[in-house]
Order: sequence, then structure tokens, then C-alpha cells
Amino acid sequence: MTTTRLPRITLWRVIVGLILAAGLYATYARFALGFAQSTHLTDPQPWGLWVGLGTLCGVGLSAGGFAIAAAVYLLGFERYRPVLRASVLISFLGYSTVIAGMMYELGLPWRIWHPIVMWNRSSVLFEVSWCVMLYTSVLALEFSPALVEKIPWVRARQFYLRWHHEILIGLVMAGTLLSSMHQSFLGGLYLITKGKLYPLWYSPYLTTEFYLSAIPAGLAVTIIALYLCVRSLNVRIDVSILSEVSKVIAPLLALWGLFRVVDLVTHDATPYLFMWREETLSFWLEMGLFVIAPVVLLSRDKVRNNPQSLYWTCALVVMGFMANRLNVSITGLQASAGVYYVPKWTEFAATLAVVTAAVMAFRYAVLYLDILPKNPPQKRWMVSNAAAEA
Repeated sequence: MTTTRLPRITLWRVIVGLILAAGLYATYARFALGFAQSTHLTDPQPWGLWVGLGTLCGVGLSAGGFAIAAAVYLLGFERYRPVLRASVLISFLGYSTVIAGMMYELGLPWRIWHPIVMWNRSSVLFEVSWCVMLYTSVLALEFSPALVEKIPWVRARQFYLRWHHEILIGLVMAGTLLSSMHQSFLGGLYLITKGKLYPLWYSPYLTTEFYLSAIPAGLAVTIIALYLCVRSLNVRIDVSILSEVSKVIAPLLALWGLFRVVDLVTHDATPYLFMWREETLSFWLEMGLFVIAPVVLLSRDKVRNNPQSLYWTCALVVMGFMANRLNVSITGLQASAGVYYVPKWTEFAATLAVVTAAVMAFRYAVLYLDILPKNPPQKRWMVSNAAAEA
């Protein structure tokens, strides 16, 4: 007689359970009780954490997939093929969280399908919605072989993989174009806030700034995820690949920082750099986390070649990127709105639950699909024995 073993209760599983339970209540509050009971949003401040963190950060931090795919398929950098599937999966799950988050953001989420049939070509949101839908579909197709390979029907599997190989380059090119478009046009949403968005963040070149900042942030997330896989999921990756990817991040961050400085000087915003205001502190925190500290650290071989140091440096990049997006979407608009917006706990709970679900999906995909090369089980056992004997 066989007995079914229950999953072992661990601290992390308890934490995940609490996050998901809080997220379920936040979802109930949002859809059953409405915005007034589930958020601190107001008419002067209609966009808050769900837009700033869920959409702006979610889309930008998912840019690693198109960058790695373009490097492998369009530029011929076969060196990065071992991490290609993982980077595409990260992007797909990132965009999935964005789509899930949009259901919380929209006042009437059941009308999310309207842009498909009701075209408004003069709306930036129309372009963003179409690009997000199309690029998510492209990512799903790019990642699909990892699932199809598990199908037991040989002929069906071979037919699909052959068809997929024929259209792959077209998919990658379409994905690169679509991702580039909406990474830029997310910044275009805030071009209409002239006179409202604080001068340290308003610029007619917000589209360019959003695009330039998304690529290094997306690559940083990819490095973080790959490092955690090596550390906890028994996968095998040449860590020098992470070091090589990090070499691209520093010049991209320096370029973005230089662009920002020139833009501030050109638009006579430099006096705002030294005013004693909350916005000034937020700006320098953003620049320190996103440009100054990472560029200095990534210029050192000691940091790039040490996986743990590289992990924490990339964490700084991600935090700086998030600070930038939240400054544009929240901090920079509070003065003109005349309200001080502090997100309600249910706003945090819903966002954290969606992100946690994506992290769990990534973990199980790496464990059960051929996403990353894995160490033989006996090797792990031998390492444990060696450690015990030592």
C-alpha cells in the first residue's frame, strides 16, 4: 500500500501562502468593493502603484528576452544560447504579470478586449495595448518548443518543431520591433503631463529615455534570475556568460545617465537639482542606484567575475530602474495633483501576489522543462557528501 507524502512545510512556503492569501483578499476588495475600498487613488491621482510598478516596471524589467533573442538569432552570438530559453521565459512571465496587473488597473477590466476591435490610432494607449498583446503572443510562440518537446506524440511534435524553426527568425524580428515600440511609447504616455510632471522627469524625449533604460534593467533581471537558478535549482551555467552580459549593462547605463544630464541642461532644469525638496532626494536616489553605483561597480573585474557581487550589483540596477519609473508615475506628479499618495496595503498585496505567482511558475518551469542544463543528481549528492566529510 502506497502512502501519499504531503509537501513539507517550510518558512518560504508559509510566506508564499500568506502572500497569495493576501493577494486573494486584495483581488476580492478590488473587484467586489471597488477602487475606493481597495486603493488610495483619487481623481487628482488616478494612476498609482499598479501603473507605476505593475505596468511601467513590469514591461521594462522584461526587456531581457528580446535583447538576448536578438543577440543569438539576429547577431549570431551563439555564446548566449544556453540562457536563451530562460531569458524568453522571464520576459513571457513578466508580460503575463503586466496583463494580470492591467485587470486591476482598468476601471472596467471586462472591456480590455475593446482595443482589438475599436481602433483609436491617435491614442498612445492603443499602441501600447496592441504591442503588449502581440509581443506576449510572440513570446509564447518563441517559448513553445520547451512545452511541445514534452508531447508524447512524435509526429505532431516533429511537425510543430519543423514549422516553428521556419518562422523563428520572423518571430524574433517581430518581437524586437514590438518590444522596442512599446518600451518607448510607455514614456509617451507622460508627454501629455507637461506642466504637471516635475521638471526633473518631464522631457519631450521620455520615449527615448524609457527605451534606453529598459534594456540594461531587463539584462540585470536576467542575470539575477540565472544566478538564483544556479544557487538553488541545481542548474549548470557558465558563469562567465553572466560576466559578459554585465559588460553591456555599464555602458548602457552610462549612456542613459549622459542623456539625462544633457536633457536637463537643455531644458533648463538644472536649478531643480539642488532644491531642498522631496523630489530632489528622489532624483538623486534614482541616479545613485541606477547610474552612479552600478557603473562604478561594473567597471571592476572583481565585481563582474564574482557571481554574488554581480548579483547584488544587478539588484541595485533593478532598484534604480524601479525608482525611476515610480518617480515618473507617482513622485513627479504629486505636487501638481495637490495630494500625497501612499498606496493602500491591498495595492501592494495584489502586486506582490501576481509577481510571486510568476516566480513560482518560473521555478517549476526550470525544474520540469528543458530550460537550463541541469547537473546530474549524483553530482549534487557527491558534493553534499564531500561537504559533510569536510
